[in-house]
Amino acid sequence: MRVFNVMLGRAHGGLEQAAIDYAEMLALNGDEVVTIGHPSGWMRENLPAYFDFMPLWCWTNYDPIATWRLRAAAQRRRPDVVIAHGTRAMRYVARLSGVRKIGVLHNTRFKADMMAMDGFIAVSPRVAEAAAARFPDKSIQMVPNMVRVRDTVTRPLFRSPPILGSLGRLHRNKGYDVLLQALAMPAVRSQPWMFVLGGDGPERASLEQQAHALGIADRIRFVGWVSNRHAFFDGIDVFLLPSREEPFGIVLIEAMAEALPVIVTDTDGPSFIVRDKDTGFVVPPENTDTLARAIKVAIENSNDMSVMGMAGYEDVKVRFSREAVAALLSHALRAID
Repeated sequence: MRVFNVMLGRAHGGLEQAAIDYAEMLALNGDEVVTIGHPSGWMRENLPAYFDFMPLWCWTNYDPIATWRLRAAAQRRRPDVVIAHGTRAMRYVARLSGVRKIGVLHNTRFKADMMAMDGFIAVSPRVAEAAAARFPDKSIQMVPNMVRVRDTVTRPLFRSPPILGSLGRLHRNKGYDVLLQALAMPAVRSQPWMFVLGGDGPERASLEQQAHALGIADRIRFVGWVSNRHAFFDGIDVFLLPSREEPFGIVLIEAMAEALPVIVTDTDGPSFIVRDKDTGFVVPPENTDTLARAIKVAIENSNDMSVMGMAGYEDVKVRFSREAVAALLSHALRAID
């Protein structure tokens, strides 16, 4: 099958990583894939050089010249299917004719241009349910994001004090303000711990101010942008994802692939990925008390948490490895008419 894999953003996030992952999985399935994206975007810089890449400049949310170039490429290469990641990609792909068009839904922010897709791939059951309600006449397949999983992994014993960590965009949706409140509660404050927060974003200054106001700034490190995620995960003992909204959470399966015990909120992706009290702790979003109790249990029960981390690693290997998700993707592409 000849596939166009289209992602037109420039930044670094889950959408961009997913487009690279799709290129790898499509190639693994034996498909002929052309990945189309911004010529100077993060995806272009990180897509392995041996993949076929077509640059597409998009100066605005709708650039007629870019549309013409995409149509010309489709007429020349004649793909069997075009996969679009994100609303901008779907806006351009919607204007193609004579080819099967599939949108990958990474969240539930649905736009009008999506109606032109022949079907959708949703990254979690909750996203699939919302899409089915919004697009009742469209074919919808559920294919999660993937993670590269090593054959074996070992973790050291918890450090003294244990190091808690999280990684993500410093945005209100990620719930880091709630996490800081939980860390400042007496039941947690009295425990030995340090917390490392990786990433950057609009909430960084307010989070730093909040840490000072709560009196826990001396136990928290804001390390900014993290280029080596493996090293980051290797340097912590428990991974926290306190999101208010999380359609999937690629960073979560990356952490679990390192056998890290995890504490997450009951949001779209994490509640699908983590089995509560088996492969991690799942707590209600924006519930400081419950989050604090889970953190306290994790700190006080390092052996049990290590067992939980290994259970998460084994589960991720079965459900979210490149090979497992590639098989689901192959089925989905053929099931959407």
